[in-house]
Amino acid sequence: MIPIYTLFLFLLTPRSVTNFLFFVFVTCAIVERGWETFKTSKERKKDELHGDWTLVAVTSTYIILFFFFVTEFYLKTKPFNPFITAVGIALLIASFRLRLWGMSALGKQWAVHAVGAQKIRKVRLLRIGPYRYIRHPIYLGIMVEELSFPIIANAFYSLLFAVFVCLPLVIIRACEEEKTSLRRFGDKYLDFKRQVGMFFPTQLLKR
Repeated sequence: MIPIYTLFLFLLTPRSVTNFLFFVFVTCAIVERGWETFKTSKERKKDELHGDWTLVAVTSTYIILFFFFVTEFYLKTKPFNPFITAVGIALLIASFRLRLWGMSALGKQWAVHAVGAQKIRKVRLLRIGPYRYIRHPIYLGIMVEELSFPIIANAFYSLLFAVFVCLPLVIIRACEEEKTSLRRFGDKYLDFKRQVGMFFPTQLLKR
C-alpha cells in the first residue's frame, strides 16, 4: 500500500532523480521491514496477537508515519537539504545494525510477540551481545529508525509525530515486555534491571 501511494505521489509531482530515488528508498524500506517482522521471528503462530495491543499500536503508528513523511516529502515547498538527509541515512544504518545485533544475540528466542502469551518454547534471560549494555537494543533501534525516516525526507512535522506519538508507544511496549519478563524470571530480572540500563548503557557511563 505504501509503495503504491509513494508511486502515486511521485507521478503527480515534477520528475526528478531525487524524487525517484526517494520512491525506491521507501519501497526498499517497506520490503525490509516486512521481511524483518514476518520472516525472521522464531516463534510459533506469528499471526496471533493474544491481546498484544502494544504491537498493534506500534505497527499502526509506524505505518501512519510512513504516509506522513512520504506526503510531506513530495508536497514540500522548502528546498531539500542533502546534509540533513545524510544524517538521517547514518541514523538508519545505525538502527539497522543495532536491531540485527539484538536479533542475532537472541537467536532462537527472537520473537515479534514479546508481550502476552509465550510463543517460544525455551526462554532464558540473556546478557550477551548488546544485552550486556542495554535491556532493549531492538526497541532502541526501532526508535532511532522512526526518527531517521522523517530526517531523511526533511519532514519536520512527521518528525514531531515520531517524537511525540511513535517513540512513546515503543517505550510503553518495552515497559509491558518488562512486566512479562519480571513474571517469567523474577529476581534475576530485577538484578538485570539494576545492572543494565533500559535504553542507555548507564553502567558504562558511570565508569
